[in-house]
Amino acid sequence: MTRTISLRTVIITATLVAFLALPFLASANNQCAFSRSLSVGDTGEDVRCLQVFLNGAGFVIAQTGVGSAGSETTQFGSLTEAAVLRWQEAKGVVGANGVFGPASQAAYLLNVLANLETQQVALLAENTESVITTPAIPTPVVAGVAITAGNEEAEEAAQVLEDVVQMVQEAEEQIEDEADEDERAELEEDLRDVRADLYDALLAYFDGDFEEATELATEALEDATDVFEDAGGESEKSETEDVLDDVRDLYEDVQELIEEADEQNADVGDAEEMLEDAERLLKSAEDEFDDGTYRQANSDALDAEEILEDAKDEIDLVTEKDAIDDVEDAHDEFEKAEDEIKDAEDDGKDVDESEDFLNDAEREIKRAEVALDDEDWNDAASFAKEAEKLIDKALDAIGGSEDEKDEAKDDIDDAWDEYRDADDKVDEAEDDDDNGADDARDLLDEAKDLLDEAEDAFDDEDYDDAIDLAEEAEDLIDEALDEL
Repeated sequence: MTRTISLRTVIITATLVAFLALPFLASANNQCAFSRSLSVGDTGEDVRCLQVFLNGAGFVIAQTGVGSAGSETTQFGSLTEAAVLRWQEAKGVVGANGVFGPASQAAYLLNVLANLETQQVALLAENTESVITTPAIPTPVVAGVAITAGNEEAEEAAQVLEDVVQMVQEAEEQIEDEADEDERAELEEDLRDVRADLYDALLAYFDGDFEEATELATEALEDATDVFEDAGGESEKSETEDVLDDVRDLYEDVQELIEEADEQNADVGDAEEMLEDAERLLKSAEDEFDDGTYRQANSDALDAEEILEDAKDEIDLVTEKDAIDDVEDAHDEFEKAEDEIKDAEDDGKDVDESEDFLNDAEREIKRAEVALDDEDWNDAASFAKEAEKLIDKALDAIGGSEDEKDEAKDDIDDAWDEYRDADDKVDEAEDDDDNGADDARDLLDEAKDLLDEAEDAFDDEDYDDAIDLAEEAEDLIDEALDEL
């Protein structure tokens, strides 16, 4: 039987080898194991391996002599830097600068995987060793791994191992970025224990005991997640768990609202059907969470949450809390309006009409309180809303003082007089073809609009606003005259 090795198997094998750099997994020949960034001045066999890779990939160090194919060296010089830069640009490595660092090494690994994926694997028989033909470009080679393509247990183990690697990397970054010095040493010790457990899981995986590998890797993943969270991070699992808890609470709230609405014969619209849809999504999210597919679980939970929020809007029901909040809000608005009207009266403004509206609002608030005592939440909320409307009318009805009224009238009249004088001068300038006449006319039109607004404000007894608008109009009239 002939099959192609799965991409996941290749990815997990190559990723874990590169991540752990376990010597017993490496072939001595034709492999690059990068454990540091390489730049000009560095020396070592990893530099030679890099040069072999670049020459073999077509990014030649030198055509002949030192650095050419077959004459690679352990010295990272300017020619190697130039070849790395060309390779980085060709591969789209972010921040390409000729330094073979983490981003470049990740791109190298992807190049390795792309080559491995194109190769065929001949399985001599089931449960016998896979034979992987080594590509011309140096690659991490894992010898003695017997995996049958399509093996579900192997795929599951590979997925968990991959998750452990990612979580260990995230934990390392979190420790480096967030953990303080006192706890860093302890967290790093815990992470070393995780690596040891991951090592055992890998041994089981390479021995073909995929069930044992999955079990060990799952334990390692939980421990790595604990380290990540102890360092101040929030794992995808923890975040999803919080979302699920919130959605469960919301589900129970909507369920209670529907029951309460039924008791009061209130309209629930499509809320019951929507609750069933949300329940199905929430159940899927919980199953996905148990399976470790946290991202999909989070997505389904949020979809359920959106449906539940819409279901709440469908229910035409005033709860006890809603009614109490509405009455308290009306009380607060009443007290603020009472103080504002008193201050207006002290300033000499006419507040008779305002006080009448406020008295009506007070009566509505008392009716709302009686409804609360009778546990009639709908009436309580309705009376409270009516009280707030009356309070708004009370504030709108506050009149200005006679002095402000007279001042506003005088200012508007004076501004109109200035406007008419300026209008005559602009007319004369237009007849004389004055170059500034057009701009002056535009400014004068703006002034006229402001004066119309000032008169409207005066009619609304907003005398302060009327005065301000008249002053702005006068400024524009002066600017118009300056244009002539």
